[in-house]
Amino acid sequence: MITALPVVIVAAFMVTRREGPWTLIRFLGLLLILLGLGLLTLARIQFEKKSSRQAGLVTRGLYSRIRHPIYLFSFVAFAGLLLYLNELRGILLLLLMGLFPYHLARREEHDLEALYGDQYRRYKQRTWF
Repeated sequence: MITALPVVIVAAFMVTRREGPWTLIRFLGLLLILLGLGLLTLARIQFEKKSSRQAGLVTRGLYSRIRHPIYLFSFVAFAGLLLYLNELRGILLLLLMGLFPYHLARREEHDLEALYGDQYRRYKQRTWF
């Protein structure tokens, strides 16, 4: 859940900030926040459900198409938050923030490939990020 922490921090900041008029960008930002947090929550539930039953790769649900949905949808929610706040200068922060989960994902992939071998390589071929 550490990847969702920036979203929560900025959301707390957002509450204290004076709201402006609803624009298309702001509305799109809200949609991305809701989509990102909703799918992040779903990915987390699917991961926990599999982990609590047995060890092994999580390859169902969102994980059947995306290898790292928690990282991806945290990024989407944070991007939506920046749009909602009309903080286009935050794009640099968003890109920098994206480097951390990207690095974690690559390290996890290396570990999973070492642990599961060909099973993970086949899974990796049929999924995105």
